[in-house]
Amino acid sequence: MERIAAKTDFNGPMHPEGPHKGRCHFFTGARSASGTQYGLIRTTDQVTGRSRMRGVHRVVYENHHGVTLSPDVLVLHTCDRQQCCNPEHLEIGNHAENMRQKAERGRASAPRKRHSPLKGQQILAMRAKGATHKEIMDTHNVSPTWLKTFLKRQDQPAPLPLFDGPAILH
Repeated sequence: MERIAAKTDFNGPMHPEGPHKGRCHFFTGARSASGTQYGLIRTTDQVTGRSRMRGVHRVVYENHHGVTLSPDVLVLHTCDRQQCCNPEHLEIGNHAENMRQKAERGRASAPRKRHSPLKGQQILAMRAKGATHKEIMDTHNVSPTWLKTFLKRQDQPAPLPLFDGPAILH
């Protein structure tokens, strides 16, 4: 905890719910390589003795509440700031709760567009009649990347069978 405190800015912004929740504590040390803002710290596993990287918010929550969390339990940020490690801003939850909170608070990305098989048939029919990519994109509201990938998949030959007859065993 001393190493975490040494790399923490305790003067972050106020919690979105108000001053009664206190300020965010921003960990300024190492961050995850995946592009998230979660702080990482090297810890030693109590059972195996192995060194590993762990999320700072998990370490802070476990230390503050005197618990050990199983891997399927998530530590959620009530302030919606991933770099925050203020134990008062952390709560446990699961994946479904995290996704629900993301949607409620406007942090979820837009759902991916799904295109029906009928749209695929219509696109192939337009292509057979000589329509340009631009005409197809404008008519069916698809991106250039999606159209290119779709048409490339259509040109793929059928997969070869794994074997061409019954196996002969000796």
